[in-house]
Amino acid sequence: MKALLKQLAKALLGDYSIYRVLQRGAGAGPAPMPPQAAGYVIGPVQRAEIEDCPDPVMREQAFYAGEGAHAYACRDAGQIVGLCFYWYGERYRPRGFWPLQDKQAKLVQIITSPAMRGRKVAPALIAASAADMAAQGFDCLFARVWHNNHPSLRAFAAAGWRRRALVVELNPLRRARPWRLRLP
Repeated sequence: MKALLKQLAKALLGDYSIYRVLQRGAGAGPAPMPPQAAGYVIGPVQRAEIEDCPDPVMREQAFYAGEGAHAYACRDAGQIVGLCFYWYGERYRPRGFWPLQDKQAKLVQIITSPAMRGRKVAPALIAASAADMAAQGFDCLFARVWHNNHPSLRAFAAAGWRRRALVVELNPLRRARPWRLRLP
């Protein structure tokens, strides 16, 4: 029944997307560190180190680093087990899903090594990277998460991020630009 409803919705409304936009602002206070975060080392990482990582899943993320980006790694026993990337300014502008002002950035990618999933890498990485971004002068951070990606939503909530909006895009009749609804 669920599959039939999805097919019907796609036929009538075209392609769609439903994202939750999450926010971490300057007045949010320090992010709580998850209980298992104590053993991790989290900090900025350079593209070259990502490219040299033995884990192919981590290596594939290197293109997110570079000019107009801040990259962070979570290390366990010296190995990169998680990465996240914030984009801002001109680097983010072509993406433009969520409007950014000066001193704002969007977390555009977060990934945990499959072997480390469920070990609180993501919330620790999100919390520590957000604190560093604030220390670097960014006063507001955003992220976009698929509406039912519950592990990711839990990770952001554990790191102190809050829901800002729900964005629904519909593309009936394959229009050049989809209709976008932004709900508080």
